[in-house]
Amino acid sequence: MDFIVQPPRTARVGHTIPGTVIVRLCTTNTDPDYAATDSPNLMAVAALVPGPNSTVSSDPHVLNTLLAGQRIDSIHPFADDEADGSIASMDMAGSQGVGYMSFPNLVVHQAGTFRIRITLLRTADGTAVQVVDSNPIVVGQNGGTSTGLPYNGKYAVTSY
Repeated sequence: MDFIVQPPRTARVGHTIPGTVIVRLCTTNTDPDYAATDSPNLMAVAALVPGPNSTVSSDPHVLNTLLAGQRIDSIHPFADDEADGSIASMDMAGSQGVGYMSFPNLVVHQAGTFRIRITLLRTADGTAVQVVDSNPIVVGQNGGTSTGLPYNGKYAVTSY
């Protein structure tokens, strides 16, 4: 697995992280059709883990309460989106590509430095098959902006 679309470097506490995090599932199996056939037996789960030099809790129970949004997805075959020209069809499949998972509307509810961890699970028994971590994301009151101005989700807001 690898990230096709990483989260932004900064985000604002309690606000939707801009963009959709997208992860690609690839296989090293010489028979990619087998991997595609097995993909309905898999699901991916997004979670927070502390980022580098972070002072946030490393307790998974605490971290699970800090991330909201679409945190679970199944594997979508690349062919499903070729007709509509979405990002999933933009030559990401390659010879080893199996499909992709997307995580829109993620929200972090505490300031700190985090990574988004995507864990691929086998649905039958919950076994973790693979794990991949995003680049660090700094979540702050101002979304990492240095202006210190209030932010309405799109623009810095000032009053006169």
